[in-house]
Parts: sequence; C-alpha cells; structure tokens
Amino acid sequence: MKVKHNKKRNVGLLFAQLSQSVSESMVEGDSKKAAKTLSIIKKHFVPGTELFKEFRLFRAIMVTSVPTDSLASSIIFEAKAASRNINTKTLTQQKSSLIKDINYEMNESSFYNRRVADYKTFATVQTLLSEWRNRDPNLSVMAKFETELHTHLLKEKKLQNLDDLKSADANHLVVDIMRKKIEEKFGSQLTSSQLSLLKEYVFFDHENDNFSQKLSEIKRSTILALSNFEERCDNQIIKTQIPRVRESVDALPTDTSDDETLSRYLTLMKLTEELTTGDEGNE
Repeated sequence: MKVKHNKKRNVGLLFAQLSQSVSESMVEGDSKKAAKTLSIIKKHFVPGTELFKEFRLFRAIMVTSVPTDSLASSIIFEAKAASRNINTKTLTQQKSSLIKDINYEMNESSFYNRRVADYKTFATVQTLLSEWRNRDPNLSVMAKFETELHTHLLKEKKLQNLDDLKSADANHLVVDIMRKKIEEKFGSQLTSSQLSLLKEYVFFDHENDNFSQKLSEIKRSTILALSNFEERCDNQIIKTQIPRVRESVDALPTDTSDDETLSRYLTLMKLTEELTTGDEGNE
C-alpha cells in the first residue's frame, strides 16, 4: 500500500529541520543565518495558532512511552480526538505561510533534504494527524499506521522532556496520558484532588511553583491526620509504628518534580483521605 507523504507539510519534520539549521549555523559561525532561522521559528510556532497546536500534539505523541497495549490504544484514541479540534483550513494556511518564509527567507535549496532520525515515525504521525481530521479517511491507511504508532508508543524513549509537552493547546492529551499511566500503576481512578496535583505536575513552572506548594500542603495535612489518628488509636502495635511513618513523611522532598515524587504524594493523599474518613466516622 503506497501512501503519499508531503514532507514539506510535516510540522514535526519542519521544526526538526529548522532546529538543525540553527545548530549548523552556530557551529559554522554564521550568526546571521542562525538569527534568521530562529526568527522564522518564533514567527510561526506561536502558542494559540493551529500550527502550534498540531506541533505540540505531534511532539506529545512522539516522545510518550507507555507500558501496556491497552494504554497505547487509549493514547491513540485521545490523540485522534485532539487532532479533530484543530481547524484544518487555518492550519493549511499557516503551514503555507511557514513554507513560504523557509523558501524565500532562507533560500536554501537543500533545506528539505536534511536527514532526521526516525523519519518513518515522523511520517506515520503526520499522516495519522491528517487522516484523523479527514472527513473521508482512508481506513486501510489508518489501520496500518495506527498499528505502527501503537508499536512506537510501547518503545522506551531515551529522552522525555516534559517541557515539550507543556502547552495549553495540548492540555487534555498530556494530562490524560499521565492520568492513565498513574491510574494503571495505582489500579484505581484518581480523585479530583489527586488529578489537581497531577495537572500541577504536568505543567510545572519554576516561576510559579504551585506544585511545590501543593506538596508542602499535602505533607502538612498528612502529618496532622497521622497525629489525630495516633490520639484515637487503641492498637498499641500500630501506634508504635506511627512515629516512624511521620518521620518518613516529613523527610519527603517538596522541591523535586519527578514521577517518583508525584507517586509518593499521590499515595500520601490517599492515606490522608483514609485517615480523615476514619476521623469523620468517629464523630
């Protein structure tokens, strides 16, 4: 089955090739060319544009790794829904404007010939994004490429930069990816408060560190719940273990943003909820 792929309209490839051009120019000492290429990136990859929406969705799909077949299928389903929220007509216009600037501003005949690692996956993702938005999609193409994407999602990625996923335009997909991964680990659905912490983690911002603030609040709530439980606990064996648990909780970091820290604090939230529920039941 032969599938037509226009690499000049592949948003992932275009960004990768623009980035390569900047790197090459810097190595060669051509700061003027590097600045011109950067200006093209800044002009067209602007938050809120349809081009930027597709780019962020593209990147989210490319860098995500999942552990199971069922989760991979869920991510493809969510990505398909997210792609349909992009205005195709506007996206086409914005891509044409980007290509025009590359052609006329850079005036480099070999620009589109730059080799990009994992080109086949780039082509697969862009083809699917386009087919998913198509009112009359090629079902055989979709089936073939979704199978390839499913395999890609199961592969462990060497680098997963969370900053590549942080974007208001890709919020739903990114949060859903993380939620499904966490829920699969915990074996149950997240509560609204746990989901709130997850969102803070996904969109962690060093300048507005709400994530660390939430961790501190969770730690204080858990320690308070442990103290209240200790006062009413009649089981001496359990009671002797509470100080050790309190020390472990108190030692947890609040200035770290990684998956392990997130998992620990989600567990604390569950523990606090159970201890608090116990308090309410004794009132």
